[in-house]
Amino acid sequence: MSIYKNIFHYYRGQTRKGTEETKQLQIENNATKAFINVFQHSSPILTRNFIQWLGLKENSIDSFEYMYQVSNELHHKTPQAVVIGIAQTDKIINNLQDKKYYIPDGAILSNSVSILIETKIGSNSYLEINQLEGHKERFAVNQEVEENIILTWGEIRNFFLEQHPYFKNTNEVLTCFLIDQFEEFCVINCIGGKKTNEYFFLQFEKVKAQELARKIHDYIWYKSGYKDIQDAETNDGIGYKRVGKTKFATLTTQRQRCLILHVGKREKELGLNVQKEIDHLLGRQFKRKDYEGDKYPHEAYIRLEWVDDFEQIQPYIDLAYESR
Repeated sequence: MSIYKNIFHYYRGQTRKGTEETKQLQIENNATKAFINVFQHSSPILTRNFIQWLGLKENSIDSFEYMYQVSNELHHKTPQAVVIGIAQTDKIINNLQDKKYYIPDGAILSNSVSILIETKIGSNSYLEINQLEGHKERFAVNQEVEENIILTWGEIRNFFLEQHPYFKNTNEVLTCFLIDQFEEFCVINCIGGKKTNEYFFLQFEKVKAQELARKIHDYIWYKSGYKDIQDAETNDGIGYKRVGKTKFATLTTQRQRCLILHVGKREKELGLNVQKEIDHLLGRQFKRKDYEGDKYPHEAYIRLEWVDDFEQIQPYIDLAYESR
């Protein structure tokens, strides 16, 4: 699995600019596009199965039209019409904002049914009742509309995964590929689930670094013989600590995406000496920011893609564990 090989994942290049809100909107727009792309380029049977899964009726001879950002009114009145909302949870809020103009994120249309789609991404981003109701203005004049259908991304992922065996048995290679890619996209972007260890491993840009991150995690938890290890519940990566102690190591997705070793107490400044040893060993100098020497003298940083062999850094992980 690689964020650069996934066909749906949005590639931001080298830029680090932009607010978290902007990044979330980019992922949200991309998630909608990916969701519709799966149907658009797969066997039409997948779309029919989805419509039936929603509890709607579909004519087996119908063809489908797929839309993004539905800014114009629909002109074709269909026997069924519905707005579906997809979010991390099925919670709906009323923000009391009543706009005159709402734009659905997408649509799936046929002669039998009109489906407008609203999506939200993130654990703190909820579907809004006024927005869902406002989307109904996009349907054709005098269109009868079903009750809103609320889904979670977890349910969407489960639907696709349940469909996979059928298309594998019927040798629908492209449909299987797209379902696999969508599931991978959700894992990479933590859509429809919690941030797993795999999510953090994939934040390292190079496959070599991802593999080493997995090896470090496996060593600390299962092969090192360390006692009393527990998850440090780090927000920006995977942290490791001894019970009743502070962290001794962090696989962080911040601060240049590296392994941080927390060596001894701050006042002993052991991290600075260890940093020099590691830099000499790897033949590369980790560029610490000016303030880090004073603020984090007990830390040493390792860029995983610079490491040729895990055994090079294993003694330093042991040292960090023992010094805590």
